[in-house]
Amino acid sequence: LDDDVTEADIISCVEFNHDGELLATGDKGGRVVIFQRDPSSKASTPRRGEYNVYSTFQSHEPEFDYLKSLEIEEKINKIRWLKRKNQSHFLLSTNDKTIKLWKVSERDKRVEGYNTREDN
Repeated sequence: LDDDVTEADIISCVEFNHDGELLATGDKGGRVVIFQRDPSSKASTPRRGEYNVYSTFQSHEPEFDYLKSLEIEEKINKIRWLKRKNQSHFLLSTNDKTIKLWKVSERDKRVEGYNTREDN
């Protein structure tokens, strides 16, 4: 790997969801990366835990607390998956000041604007 690793790229927390299908990591740059377990790794013998990137998003940005005259880092301190109640997954992420709730779900894949029937 020739890429330079910056301070923001260092992982600061890791959390599996309740069934182990998803893995979330937070870094010092405020990013959350979600990995999904590879279906072929579950079926293999011996069982392997291989994960692929599922989603990446910026959870926190650096900010300034004017009341305390304090700079708040974007570093993710903790990630926690909530118990699943429906098709969506919910994830909490926090830095030194703010807790954020994220909804992770699949979007409906619809084909629109195209003729989907076969013309004979």
